[in-house]
Amino acid sequence: MPKAHDRRLRTAAATLVSAVALLLAGCSGDTGNPEDTVVRTVLASDPSSFDPARAQGQQTFQMVSLLYDTLLRRDGPSTLVGGLASQWETVSASEYVFTIRDGATCSDGTPITASVVAASLNHLAAPETASTWKNLVFGQGDPAIAADDASKQVRITLSQPFTTLVQGLAIAQTGIVCPAGLADPDGLAAGRVPGAFSGPYTLSEANAGMGYTFSLREGYDAWPAFSTALVGTPPRSIEIGISTDPSTVANQILAGDVDLGQFSDQDTIARFEGQPDYHRYDVTSATTYVVFNQRPGRVFADRPDLRRAVAAAIDQNAFNTVFSDGTAEVLTTVVPASFACASTDPSLPQPHDAAAAAAVLPGVQIAMLGNTANPSYSGGADYIFQVLSDAGAQVRMNKVDNATFWSTIAEGGSDWDLVFLGDLNSVGSISASLDRVIGPAVEAGGRNYSASANPEGEAALSQGLAATDPAARCAAFEAAQRTLFERSDVVPLAGNPTTYITSPHVVVSTFGEYVDFATLRVIDG
Repeated sequence: MPKAHDRRLRTAAATLVSAVALLLAGCSGDTGNPEDTVVRTVLASDPSSFDPARAQGQQTFQMVSLLYDTLLRRDGPSTLVGGLASQWETVSASEYVFTIRDGATCSDGTPITASVVAASLNHLAAPETASTWKNLVFGQGDPAIAADDASKQVRITLSQPFTTLVQGLAIAQTGIVCPAGLADPDGLAAGRVPGAFSGPYTLSEANAGMGYTFSLREGYDAWPAFSTALVGTPPRSIEIGISTDPSTVANQILAGDVDLGQFSDQDTIARFEGQPDYHRYDVTSATTYVVFNQRPGRVFADRPDLRRAVAAAIDQNAFNTVFSDGTAEVLTTVVPASFACASTDPSLPQPHDAAAAAAVLPGVQIAMLGNTANPSYSGGADYIFQVLSDAGAQVRMNKVDNATFWSTIAEGGSDWDLVFLGDLNSVGSISASLDRVIGPAVEAGGRNYSASANPEGEAALSQGLAATDPAARCAAFEAAQRTLFERSDVVPLAGNPTTYITSPHVVVSTFGEYVDFATLRVIDG
């Protein structure tokens, strides 16, 4: 069920104006004319690609969710609703059937048939696409995706059992790309193919570093039948600016120039306390943990002692104070404790031990990649840089924007040894985080950013993904987690609390911890 929209905040004084005008002047939200509604928001970086199969970073996921419909959609913390699929059936852990809804069309008018859907999913699964999401959706085997237009069915048969396939087909990265987009891969990636889109919006303007405009498709009516009906009217246009300054975005919201902002900085969030006309949505958008580059030739390859020393240098509580003012959950594994099968044993991760770190790290040269997605991530990177430097390591840190961060660590030959990443687990299964550090490397078509060689962990993860019995599944996933700590492959840090604020005339639906941009609606304030 969507979280309630009734947490409101009071309108700020009209004399407060934005410090930087990132977006065009004019009314936002409710203009009085439902045919002319515009919703304006700001994200921290440009998209990495408009091909959903190659999307990297939360900002990209949020943009492509406006452009492409998926077979299924989130309808609650652990429930789904049909998107382009009107029905679906789990025949077994390795066979699934989806019936495509009637009347759905691409942005150029092409009917969305079973063949169109199958072609897009085959693009996601194709080796030449090199999508880091292929294994998240289909598992580590090879999928056979077949269409029958007469029955309107798409059948997916997997070479290895994979019990989370249906959840994977609800994430934005599986958005269905129409034939015009598949025929022009370069244009698709750049967002230059007008007929590529299957979702409610088209990309009508794109200015890198400045902003993007999304226009509602005339006659689009393929909205999901959510268990709780959406309230309000879809905006005719959504304008997205680019800024990494949350204070400026807060100013713009309070001045009425922007309708939606997302914040992790507690001082900025506090500016909206006691303001009942605004809408507030609190979610844990991601979990954070340290990942080591274990490719041959990198400093942490075959050096569990160095990885353990890095873990010993980090005080989780001190990190959490810097990252979230101490408001986030301190983690004992790569997902929150609320996830099924999550290890909650605090004795498994390496405890903080500054002396042990200082005995091992002096003189060790570490190339660290930092993310400037928001002040929390930037400050967290500074904290890790400092404690490693204090332990004697020679750390060289390169800070980049969010899209560059993700595209860099998705390349096998990139120059980095250590990152702390924010893991956006949109599937809602621990397996979708475990395979970030277990299994095939990203350059081999997998999702493992570290390229670690952990055969015991891989076997346990595969057993969990094939298990239909919940107890057996958790036993396998817990065994996979133990291997991570035995090898010091990860350093759990903290959850990533994020607060979304919308203006009095705009609401959005959240499903569990997932905020669905395609549900943005204009209401009467």
